[in-house]
Amino acid sequence: MLQRVDLHFHSNHSDGVFPVRDVLEIVAGGNVVFASLTDHDSINGVKEALEIAPRLGIKLIPGVEISTMYEDGEVHILGYDFDPDDKNFNEFLRVRFEERVEKVRQTVKKLNDLGYNITFDDVMEQSPGPFVGRPNVARALLQKGYIKAFKDAFTPELIGDKGRAYVPPRGLDPREAIHRIHLAGGWAVLAHPGLYKNNIKAGLEEVDIMKMIEWGLDGIEAYHSQHTTAQSKFYHEIGRIHGLRITVGTDYHEGTYPIEIMNVPREVILELLKIAR
Repeated sequence: MLQRVDLHFHSNHSDGVFPVRDVLEIVAGGNVVFASLTDHDSINGVKEALEIAPRLGIKLIPGVEISTMYEDGEVHILGYDFDPDDKNFNEFLRVRFEERVEKVRQTVKKLNDLGYNITFDDVMEQSPGPFVGRPNVARALLQKGYIKAFKDAFTPELIGDKGRAYVPPRGLDPREAIHRIHLAGGWAVLAHPGLYKNNIKAGLEEVDIMKMIEWGLDGIEAYHSQHTTAQSKFYHEIGRIHGLRITVGTDYHEGTYPIEIMNVPREVILELLKIAR
């Protein structure tokens, strides 16, 4: 049976719908044997995941996804195989998590100013765990009848990137995120570079990635469920040229697990499986 790798998915400790055990069972059901739970700015589910994963036949390494800003657009940095007990890293993430909550409060205020009658409590009611973020805001707007579909929230009118009610991550650039991950003993990967967007361009370019390599970037998520085939090939080639580790991530949150639709070269999987040994 074909073995798979998924180094990017979420539980209800961030904006995923399912508890840790449930999401790991879904991942295992996709024949994934090497994985990482990468909740947003939180590693609260990591220890539970480390306990459960071996029973499901999964080799799991600690993971996290850190939101940063780069040239007026969001860049996410994935951290892997760090020490989950590192006190400084835990404190850093605790502060980041609190800033996420404040970001949502500001988003709600912006929506109120635009005439949308929702409260922070309305948003929290849409969260299956302690995390709160834009997906929960979208569900609150949907529940209130302001939009017809979840995706309708992520527009220039509402909470899409650069939208009228969008609030960017606060005061952190990729360089610091990479540095913090390294200090905790981990390695840092650029998440879904093809999804990057600012007012000038869509998708990070080679020059941007070279800058992050200067900052210590270790890898690039060339294979992501929302990358096109062309994007995956482009970022794979950049990673190969610059000696970056090529990684694979579904970025799964809910619904149908997309691992089977991802066309990942076998050599990429085999190279990643060497880490799992």
